[in-house]
Amino acid sequence: MSDKKLFLSVDALKPGMITAEVIFNRFGNVLLWDNTELNESMIQHLRNMGVYTVAVYEKREQDFKTYINIPKTMTELKFKIDYQQNVEKTKDIFRKISAGRHVEVNEICPIIQSEVYHTESNRFVIDAVMQVRNADEYTYYHSLNVSLLAMVMGKWLKLSKQDVQDLTVAGILHDIGKTQVPDEILNKPGKLTDEEFEIMKRHSEYGYNIVVGIKGINERICTAILTHHEKEDGSGYPLGLTGDKIGLFAKILTVADIFDAMTASRAYRDKDTPFKVFELMQHGSFGKLDPIVLNAFLKNITNYYIGSKVRLNTGEIGEVVFMNSRDFSKPVVMVNNRYVDTMTSKTEEIVEFL
Repeated sequence: MSDKKLFLSVDALKPGMITAEVIFNRFGNVLLWDNTELNESMIQHLRNMGVYTVAVYEKREQDFKTYINIPKTMTELKFKIDYQQNVEKTKDIFRKISAGRHVEVNEICPIIQSEVYHTESNRFVIDAVMQVRNADEYTYYHSLNVSLLAMVMGKWLKLSKQDVQDLTVAGILHDIGKTQVPDEILNKPGKLTDEEFEIMKRHSEYGYNIVVGIKGINERICTAILTHHEKEDGSGYPLGLTGDKIGLFAKILTVADIFDAMTASRAYRDKDTPFKVFELMQHGSFGKLDPIVLNAFLKNITNYYIGSKVRLNTGEIGEVVFMNSRDFSKPVVMVNNRYVDTMTSKTEEIVEFL
């Protein structure tokens, strides 16, 4: 089977064809990612957005479905298997430390060597973060997800390979101090009292004290774990540092930590839609999060939600076709062959992510 690229006019596209390159509009926004299977609504959207030529993969008609489905499915399946195995590895690390056993850095490194770390498609990472997770094992899933989000953020920020690896390790271990927090506080199904919250806040200090004893964990990783709850305006903890005193790793972990925590279902609340989280992060975190890190995160991650299914307050189900950079929480949605710009509409809004 050839993987040769063909450049076709938008009118020659057919449902089932696979894009060979990322498709941008004239403003540089991503309309569709590469390796996307086209459908009728996507093709019409490209026409409407003024796209004239699209690169697709050459195929033999009789082999087309086999060509696109089996390799894609097997790659995604391998990622999901690797992801679950890494959840178990994370769980094992936390349990060993909770039991007072010594952990070697090479027990953490296999996670870095897995398909999860080396996957070429960040879409798998984003999909994994959005999956429903076992509430009893929230901390393990959360630690792995923060690690994955930090990894892709490091790549988006064009950090060195070593920095991305160190950042990924910091993500896995950022909440390791919670092994020292009493279960009745850690798993409390409701808001913590002021006294309980003061105990919970100590987890970043506990985490630092744990990781400095692991041979092979450098000081930059340790400091990121200690300071991942610091805020730009000095309102964070445990040191009350301001932006110029907070390291880049900690700034990245903070954004990843907030996004995963807010998109996760917890015992005491339902998860927020990603669009609600985008709103809170873009417009409700002024002075709290590093603007450069946050902007890089939002500009990149929001593109992965193009093609997502959503329900509007009208009860109608639509497909996200364009992300508004002025307000990422209010995308353009295609509903029954009409476009709804939720940023300008006074009557329609997204109420559910499907």
